Amino acid sequence: MKRTPKNYDGTSPPAKTIGELLPGILSQIQKRSDKPMQDLIKEWPMMIGPKMAKMTEAVSFIDGVLTVVVKSSTLYSLLCQHEKPILLRKLQELFPKTQVRNIVFRIG
Repeated sequence: MKRTPKNYDGTSPPAKTIGELLPGILSQIQKRSDKPMQDLIKEWPMMIGPKMAKMTEAVSFIDGVLTVVVKSSTLYSLLCQHEKPILLRKLQELFPKTQVRNIVFRIG
């Protein structure tokens, strides 16, 4: 005996066409648009300053976390321990609609 899907009335096929699925998929893609990511990455060098901008690079912004690659361990330590709260506050002020939750520094 075959299982009958829930809420199936038996008159129409249960499969959906691509035309029915596509609008929902496109709206999800637009919500996850990388526009905030591009803006954050473009703003990073101006926010960090010209000297440190040469030694850092913002590489991604995913789920509210900005990932920044740092060229030296000394700068990594300085940014993590002293500058992170200040930079995070600045980002949250500059981009109030984008929820910046954290900054992660990586040596690279």
